Amino acid sequence: MKKLLIILVSGTLFLVGMVVILAWLSMQPQGWYVPPNYSIDEIKTLADRAEYRLNEEFHKIRPATDTWRLRISDEAMNAWLSGRLEGWLTHDQEIELPPEINKPQVHVAPDGIWFAAMVEIEGADVRPIAIQLWITVEKGSVEVEPVAIRIGKVPIPVVLFRSIAEEMQLKATGIEPFIPLMDDREVEILSIEFEEGSLVLTCKTLLP
Repeated sequence: MKKLLIILVSGTLFLVGMVVILAWLSMQPQGWYVPPNYSIDEIKTLADRAEYRLNEEFHKIRPATDTWRLRISDEAMNAWLSGRLEGWLTHDQEIELPPEINKPQVHVAPDGIWFAAMVEIEGADVRPIAIQLWITVEKGSVEVEPVAIRIGKVPIPVVLFRSIAEEMQLKATGIEPFIPLMDDREVEILSIEFEEGSLVLTCKTLLP
């Protein structure tokens, strides 16, 4: 009887310990998740330069037969996200970022691109949640495949969110890799490559 009691108590303490550890890990963001502070002048400057360079590269006059590449770093994307995303969504896309989602950030790795944010769960509980996507351009269409999900540092099997993953893939299906320019030209994204810390686009500028 005493031995059984010891086993039960030990098992209970082990389970409680595991729950506490998992709860703690779920509150710890991944090492790369360090949102920049847009109030810092250097971050604002980096965001300005990132947006200017993107517009400059997209609007360059190029022969229709030429392909060209654009490398965009994590630092540039996250500087822009820290201060420009909300305004771009509101004014250019006429949508709003849900109030439950704060401090979005990205991280590019060879096996996909991570999207992370602090997400308010059940009214008050805030957790760092990240999803990794593999994005390709196939036969003139953008294909999106969820690769991994993390709540803090706790990996969550993608299969548990199968319905969400399928809905995400369904919404992405049919998205054409064309970006219209103000002068009626279009930039076609031919391929997307993932490097450590950088996203590389291979593009072609199409004449009207």
